[in-house]
Amino acid sequence: MCATKTSGMPATEVTPLLRGGGGSGSSSLWSTDGEALSLTPIDPPDDESAGANKWRIAATFYGFFIVGATDGAYGVMIHYLRKYYHANYLTISVLLLSPVVGYTLAAFANNAIHTRYGQRGIAIIGPGLHVVAFLAVALHPPYQVLILVFVLAGLGSGLVDAGWNAWIGSMPDSSGIMGSLHSSYSLGAALAPVVANAVITKLGWRWYGFYYLMALASAVELCSSAAAFFSKTGEQYRFHHANPSEPEIFHDQPILEDSLPDKKRRSPVVQALGNPSTWLISIFIFLYAGIEISLADWIMTLAVDHRAQTPFAGSMLTFAFWGGLTSGRIVVGFLIPLISSSKGVVTACLTVTILSHLVFTLRSDLVTSAFVVPLLGFSLGPLFPEAVIMQTKLVDRSLHVAAVGFACALGSAGGCVFPFLVGVIANAYGIQMLLPVVMGMLLLCLTCWWLLPCPVEDDADLRTW
Repeated sequence: MCATKTSGMPATEVTPLLRGGGGSGSSSLWSTDGEALSLTPIDPPDDESAGANKWRIAATFYGFFIVGATDGAYGVMIHYLRKYYHANYLTISVLLLSPVVGYTLAAFANNAIHTRYGQRGIAIIGPGLHVVAFLAVALHPPYQVLILVFVLAGLGSGLVDAGWNAWIGSMPDSSGIMGSLHSSYSLGAALAPVVANAVITKLGWRWYGFYYLMALASAVELCSSAAAFFSKTGEQYRFHHANPSEPEIFHDQPILEDSLPDKKRRSPVVQALGNPSTWLISIFIFLYAGIEISLADWIMTLAVDHRAQTPFAGSMLTFAFWGGLTSGRIVVGFLIPLISSSKGVVTACLTVTILSHLVFTLRSDLVTSAFVVPLLGFSLGPLFPEAVIMQTKLVDRSLHVAAVGFACALGSAGGCVFPFLVGVIANAYGIQMLLPVVMGMLLLCLTCWWLLPCPVEDDADLRTW
């Protein structure tokens, strides 16, 4: 590091640096009399103690539980919303598409919020939007307003989803924690329909009463996340995610636009989309989310309408599927660090998923389904968290939020569009068409994963978050 001499200053003074070279340690500067002076850069204050990070991780788990509950409640609420608003299937299905708009907005807003407000901004804005949206739903507004309110809920979920995925995914050896994070989502998605049905059928509440509970739970999310990430400011985020090619800047030196590298003048989202791996993983997550939500939404209908099972048996198959997802994300997530190739593990999980789905397609008896459906969920569950981790390994750290945000936005789109398309196809050809549609999507997922490059692990680049 070098500095130019500054005229008109005492011999003992130097031009102070705006940033300290991106790390701790002292740097040598030269005064006007030629003597070397020692300067120790001062980093922005940062609380990275083990206790603080445990609190933050717990807050992200609870945030994902709320995101899962938000998504899981749609399946139950559609039935009651259709009756309350006197809407047909096509009109009510628009609600399944409205969160996509929110996730898309989150994909473009995420990086800007991180840069300006840090993770504190995500911790306040995301859960805050949940609280506002659920209180608005609880007031049972006109249907057109309800669609806009669910866009707000999708925006809140998109900010939380991408923000915490990027943070956890950037940690060294994060497979176990990432698996647990997504298990929290699965747990919320599994419990929300059970709780919603219980308060409506057992306690006699109206459908919108459930959203008072969701608003209360989201208020807890807001308080816990804001407290955990309050010290994670925009200044800290900009310091830790500065591009290493950025030129050093002095306090008395004007910043010239032409002096910056060309990529500094480009949006992080545009830079992330310039990486082919961003597109491959985003398409992978798009297909994965379509598979997960299509199976979760339609397994019960398949079991009852096509395979002559009871509604109770069908609901238990749905619960078993979510249970398999939850356990798979925890177990496989903690096993992956013990295995050298995470890409190989995901390939094996995809293979087991395809074989399990093939058995579920060919055998229609309840005993086989009761064994295969949890196995299908178990092997399918780790795919999303491991894809996010792979994304953070294949793009520059400064692009993690943008790349993961874009992937999560496409994942939300897949989780809304494909169940809708399955319903359209089932209306024309029967619900049994769910099975070949999902098989085709699984094969496309496997193709995308094979096309990904193997990440080069560099321990020198790993940092403690």
